[in-house]
Order: sequence, then C-alpha cells, then structure tokens
Amino acid sequence: MSKKVFTVLLLAVFVLAQFSIASAAPVAGAEGTLVGPDFMPAGAASTVDFDWTATGLTNPTNIVMYARIQGGTYAIDECNLVATINGTSTGSGTFTYDFSVSANAATPADGDYWEFTLVFDSTDTCGVSAPANPAVADNFLASSYVDGTALEGILAIPHPDFTAAGDVACNTFEYWALASDSFGLAVPTDPYSGFGSWNAQTTGTFAPAPIGAEDELLEWQITLPATASGLWQISIDPEDAAGNLTGAGPYYFRNGAVSADEVEDCVDFTDVAGHENEVHIRYLADLGLISGFADGSFGPDNTLTRAEAATLIEISNGYDTTTLPTSAPAGCDFTDVAASDWFAGWVWQACDDGFMNGVGGGLFDPNNLLTRGQIVTIFNNIYENGLANLLPGSHMSAGFGLVAFADASPEFRTAAWTDVSLGAYYAEPVVEAYSWGIVDGTSETTFSPDQAMTRGEFAKTLYRILASYGGF
Repeated sequence: MSKKVFTVLLLAVFVLAQFSIASAAPVAGAEGTLVGPDFMPAGAASTVDFDWTATGLTNPTNIVMYARIQGGTYAIDECNLVATINGTSTGSGTFTYDFSVSANAATPADGDYWEFTLVFDSTDTCGVSAPANPAVADNFLASSYVDGTALEGILAIPHPDFTAAGDVACNTFEYWALASDSFGLAVPTDPYSGFGSWNAQTTGTFAPAPIGAEDELLEWQITLPATASGLWQISIDPEDAAGNLTGAGPYYFRNGAVSADEVEDCVDFTDVAGHENEVHIRYLADLGLISGFADGSFGPDNTLTRAEAATLIEISNGYDTTTLPTSAPAGCDFTDVAASDWFAGWVWQACDDGFMNGVGGGLFDPNNLLTRGQIVTIFNNIYENGLANLLPGSHMSAGFGLVAFADASPEFRTAAWTDVSLGAYYAEPVVEAYSWGIVDGTSETTFSPDQAMTRGEFAKTLYRILASYGGF
C-alpha cells in the first residue's frame, strides 16, 4: 500500500475547528516532556511506548494521554488516562499505547501520521469529547509515522562446488545479504523507518565470528574449524527499525549437518592472512577460478590488467587452455594481441563472447590496468548479451548476481556518487552493482570508477557475482 504523508502545519486549526476544548483547568507551572519513536509498526496488534516526565505538579494532578491520527477522524475512546500523581511535584513513566485494545477504535495503517498529546489537568479529562488544545502551554506533543513496509532483500550463500549440492567448497567463506525498507515504494519520499537488525542466530558445535556493524548490508565471514560436526544452523530474521518482521523468517544460510569437505582447509597463500578479501580469495582459489604466483603469494593489493581480467572471467565461464580459440575471431583481431601472447586466447574469447571490447583504434590494451568502472561494465555486458555466451554448467552461468544488471531489478541500496557522471559508460552498471552489494564505494560519496581495481577487490566482486541466493 502506498504510504501517505499528512502535514502538521494546520494542526492547531484542525483541532479548534473540529473539536471542543477540554474544560478542565491546566496545572500552572507544570512542565513536561513526551518522547516516543519516530516510527511505529502497522497492524491491529501494534503497541508503541512513550516516555513522559513531569515537574511542577500540584496535588492532585491528572496526567492524561491522547492519541489520534492526524488528518483523519478522532475517536473519543482514544483518550487514555496514564496516571494520577498525588502529593508530589515530579513524575515520570512509560505509557504504552496498545492499538489492539478494543477501546482504541482506530488501528495504525501504513503511512499514517499519529500524534500523541500529554496533558496535565486538575481533573480527569478523559471523558471529554476531544483532547485539550495542543497549542496550550501545558500540552506536550510527540508524533509517529506508521511504517508497515517490512524489509525485503536477498540472501546470498557461497556457490556450491558442483560435487555435493548445497555444500561449500571448503572451510572459509562469506555469507552475505542485503535488505531494504523502501523496496518497491512508489514515491521515494514516503516515510519508512529503515534497517533495524538482522537478528542473526547460530546453532552448532562452534560459534562463528560476529557479523560486525549491522546495516543494510550483512557481511559474515566464517571459517569452520576442523572440529565442527553435526547439525549446524545459521539464520537471520531481518527487522526494520519500526519492529516489522517479514513474517516468513527465519531465513537460513545453512540448516544441515556439516560435511567432510566443509572442514577441509581452503587453498592458502603467504600474503592473504587477515586481508579483508581473504575469504573471497581462498574460496575462489579452491574452486580453481583464481590462482597465485610461483612464490606462493597472491598479491591481493596488486592491480589487475585487462588481459588478466579476461582470463579470470573466462575461467569462471568454463573455459581452459584446450578450449580457447587459436586465432582471432571476426571483430577481435587486435593489433596489440599476438597469437604468441599467453593471454591471446583468453582475450579473443572474452571479445567473441561480447564481454570485453577494445579501446579503439584496433587495440585491446591488454597490459593496461582494469578500472573499477570497467569491471562492472564487463559484468553488465555479460548480462546484456542475454547470457547466451555462458557455457552451461559453468560457475558464471549459475551466477545469480548477474541479475543485478537487469534494468528492472530493484535497488536495495543507493548512494549519491560525486564522481560518476550521468552519461558515463559505466554509470548505470555502477549503480546496479552497488545496489546489489557486488561492489562498494571508496567512500560514502565516491566510487572512484577510474581507479585501478586490485586483485583482492576483483576476487570479492567475482565471489558476489557467483553467489547463490534466496529472497525474502
């Protein structure tokens, strides 16, 4: 249901025009506060807590809470007596407004704007026909939008190794997910509370590392110990900041017994321990999709050439040196790619598949560095070509993350990049890849599309592209 925003500019006029003013006498000198959440959930079973404080009260004093939907009709039964304080000049407490109580006639609907009024009066005014005038000094207001839109998102798990369905390739991997509370809203300015919590749960013979800071992108990197055995479960039950659950959770990353291949150590390198992309590098290396150097290192912070990128992408597409072209296909005869070059067949295949293009003037520029803007454009090309050139059964053909580049795909997260021009060839792919968590920015406002991509960054990007998925 589309959300609706009601203005509060005519609040006093609205009350005066529609309702009579309470006849009870206000308490002279009384001061107070009323604090509640900016958003509350929708539905008849919803409750919302408001904290109140009061000073300067006389004996006796009635503290009264009123609630109503702004812009709608007011129900007399929505008047609720919070407490009566006798013989004291101060007071505080929490008032829980329960919409499931039959006396509270209206229930919060998605997009509603509710106002709550705290009143200090000499007598119990709950029986009057309307709340006291909010413009009067002894009234204290709080308001809350109703967010009835639950989080929606994707749940990604490591790609299986094609030898045991559902099992990971080795003991080091990353679970990740994305969630949005504004998913599918027709009007971007509609009020919504935003991400709340992943509510992660684990059950098994070991405790995985914590997921870290909780926001709309979950990145949970895990290494299974050799002693892990038996049933192992890890799940999330995403919740928005208003308390809305999807209603279908929990969603499982894993719910089954640990298998032997899951506790086998991943391929390792001498220079990736503790690196931010360690789990991506080791996992993909175990699948045979990336490799290191002769000295046992991987060089996670080294840059990547265009020829190396063509090679890694076509390996993920199921090619090896025995199945590559031995001469340039039509339209791929680059003057700077000779048949004797180690990368020739890989470049020719990536060109023939429509994944990578030349740079103009008959050149491919194989030894130039691959930029961050170029890599997302390459994956966009793979999708835009209709996936027709992906080999059946290859890791790339099972890469659901490529759907991120569909024009109709939803955006799970957005950013206001200051360095991505609207007309740039990489503009749309950057927005789509970031939206689905495939790539990150270099800061909150920059993507750095012309910056060279590192080998570690490429491993993470490829890992995310190849991840299997579930939706919620």
